[in-house]
Amino acid sequence: MNKLIRNGAYALIRKQDTAEDGDIVAAIVNGDNEATLKRFKRFNEQFVSFEPVSSDNSFKPINVDLKNTNVIILGKYIGKFEMN
Repeated sequence: MNKLIRNGAYALIRKQDTAEDGDIVAAIVNGDNEATLKRFKRFNEQFVSFEPVSSDNSFKPINVDLKNTNVIILGKYIGKFEMN
């Protein structure tokens, strides 16, 4: 997310359990212990993708088949807070 949020900044997340196509969301995918912050893209009712907004090419989209993978949307990114 470094194209949007600099390292060390805080992402402000509004708690909600749904996402619209193009939203940046905090989500837990397949029971991981950590959330990911990525752009949500819905292909159809079964397939979605969580896409990084990063200049680091090592971060790849997480493509999800909702019939076989548990996804929990924690909230939507609404801004950032940076300490100087």
